[in-house]
Amino acid sequence: MPHPENLLEQAQDYSMTYRLKGQESIPRGIKRIAQEQREKAIVELTDTDKLGIDEAVHQARKRLKKIRAVLRLVRNHLQSETYKQENTHLRDLGRSLANLRDRKVLIETLDNLTTHFADTVTPMTFTDIRRELQVDYHREYQRVLDEDIIISVQNQLKDAENAINNWEITSSNWSTVDKSLKRVYKRGYKSLHRSMSEPSAENLHEWRKRVKYLRYQLRILRPIWSEIIEEWVDQTHDLSDYLGEDHDLAILKKFILNNSERFDIEKNLETLTALIDRRRGELQLSAIFLGQRIYTEKPTIFIERLGNYWQIWREETQ
Repeated sequence: MPHPENLLEQAQDYSMTYRLKGQESIPRGIKRIAQEQREKAIVELTDTDKLGIDEAVHQARKRLKKIRAVLRLVRNHLQSETYKQENTHLRDLGRSLANLRDRKVLIETLDNLTTHFADTVTPMTFTDIRRELQVDYHREYQRVLDEDIIISVQNQLKDAENAINNWEITSSNWSTVDKSLKRVYKRGYKSLHRSMSEPSAENLHEWRKRVKYLRYQLRILRPIWSEIIEEWVDQTHDLSDYLGEDHDLAILKKFILNNSERFDIEKNLETLTALIDRRRGELQLSAIFLGQRIYTEKPTIFIERLGNYWQIWREETQ
């Protein structure tokens, strides 16, 4: 395995990162993509002096989610035990970094909300609330340092190289990915309609997870028709952002209501929760409209269309 100091340069050389190549078999491409993301995560967690711990953690968590999306794309042609072990391990690594990121996001969410409603409130309105959020963030930041969590994740990612190389993917044609991709699309399709009828924070968050997996898997497959799939990737990115901001606001509101005794000014709490509800309404409306465009096709039709694109692309690149 390359030394960490050489990984950043290597990672920057991937001109076709996170996508299959024309004459590349699916097993080889899937493993290459997973290894690239693993190596980049190591680089980012190693280079915390340059990136800052917050950004390094944020980027590394995204890499872990991308590897899980890769894993999901071929889950029907992996041994069930392999899939479960790898998915659980990657999930747990991400969770070990989650609390720090979550604490930082609460501060960013409050700041973004204040900026969005700059005509209604000033940045000073929620100073006491922001101060309490910072207290929690700094406490978690220190815990991450004291417990060497970042080093632990780095070491486990280094150890994961052989596990990825040993993934036994038992097919190398469209049938390798079609059922898994259909499952991800179908779950997102159902989550859209569930969220339309019952827009709870839980349903919207579940929908967002399905959207993110679809986006990552479309990125892997985008060479089969770049112009069309790139548009889907952009749309799912926007949809994920709407749903992500909605979720962050829901978590901020929950934090405020569960910790109201920590704040001095009751009127400011009422103002803040009202602004959260208003902004969430805007975001959910945008998400539903965009989601209906993305998930306009039934899952079977969607997969058949991509399968046709795949067949033509493979014939062109052989």
